[in-house]
Amino acid sequence: MEKITWKPGTMLYPLPAVMVSCGAEPQEYNIVTVAWTGIVNTDPPMCYISLRKSRYSHGIISGVLSVVANGCVIKIVNYT
Repeated sequence: MEKITWKPGTMLYPLPAVMVSCGAEPQEYNIVTVAWTGIVNTDPPMCYISLRKSRYSHGIISGVLSVVANGCVIKIVNYT
């Protein structure tokens, strides 16, 4: 069999978009849409998100280390 070379890129489609809410105090509450997410483990259930350091929410999440990942319904996915 001949070797096949693929260009770099994302191989898992579609990636589920989630809305991540974060913040410890009311003045820093924020919701950010995250497209890079997935399942890490099923027992205990854990998921991951990938967020650039330049995003406002990154600093909040790094300080609190707890978030809520909200799945999006089909009706609003097109708006993210």
